[in-house]
Amino acid sequence: ALCPGWLEDEAPDGEVPGDSGDPECTTHAYERLQSALSQEGLPPTLDCSAEPRTGFGPLDMTVCILGSPTAFLPVLLEGGTRCPGAMVLCLSPTWASRVPSQTSPGAWSLLLSRGISFKAGGHSALETFVPHRRANYVTGTLAPRDPEGGWVGELARDLDCPTGG
Repeated sequence: ALCPGWLEDEAPDGEVPGDSGDPECTTHAYERLQSALSQEGLPPTLDCSAEPRTGFGPLDMTVCILGSPTAFLPVLLEGGTRCPGAMVLCLSPTWASRVPSQTSPGAWSLLLSRGISFKAGGHSALETFVPHRRANYVTGTLAPRDPEGGWVGELARDLDCPTGG
């Protein structure tokens, strides 16, 4: 079970137009992830959010998947096996913020305050990151017809890291 505060909204540094970070949508996406993990015979996600993860620097790899947990589950699982902890699923726009890039004028960096990281054996953990963890590569459900496509597309727009969909 999740701790009561896991869905508390955070004030992002970069606003994402058109999405309020609806906790019901986040809860539904989290439940879809748990169902998919269960169907694959994998353990449920551990809630480690009460103890923030620290120590991430610019050289640490973070592959961020925005949006749908089920569409990218094979990528998250394989990435978690090959690079434990580097694959991070972001289920809500309130879990990420856009800040002006320090390396690319006119671009943005994507910083994660929260996410679900994947490790070997299909293990996953809901984590908070202090300071926020910088994404080095971003992908997700960028299709405009997808219900999550709006906020995902906005977060992924004009980033200073490679982005794909």
